[in-house]
Amino acid sequence: MSVDARRRACLAAALAVLATLGEAAMAQERPAEQALLFGTVFRGSYLALEGARVVAYNEANPKKKYRAITNYRGEYRIRVPAGDATYVVTASAPRFAQSQRTVKVYGIEKSTANLILEPRKKAKKPKHRPDSQ
Repeated sequence: MSVDARRRACLAAALAVLATLGEAAMAQERPAEQALLFGTVFRGSYLALEGARVVAYNEANPKKKYRAITNYRGEYRIRVPAGDATYVVTASAPRFAQSQRTVKVYGIEKSTANLILEPRKKAKKPKHRPDSQ
């Protein structure tokens, strides 16, 4: 076998190994399919609420929680596993009452859950009455 023939054989073998390794690496790097929960959190006056905490969980597996914080436009995005499921989405922020919605996810579709947080009502302090005798 000539030197050129050996080089070609080695090169062909090296390319075959690299192709096999590349396919294996691509198979491992593929992310699992995901669906997207997104929406906007508003204050009672329908103004966007920045910094609200949003938590979502699948009704079938409530221990696994997915979290996000709203941006300056009150928007959030949460990636969840693809598949047909029902998620409970809860938003909360200081000085606001918590709000909750249920949203269905189908396959890898995007699902919207907008929430409105109302200001917490201040507890009325009881009026102090002097003891009457």
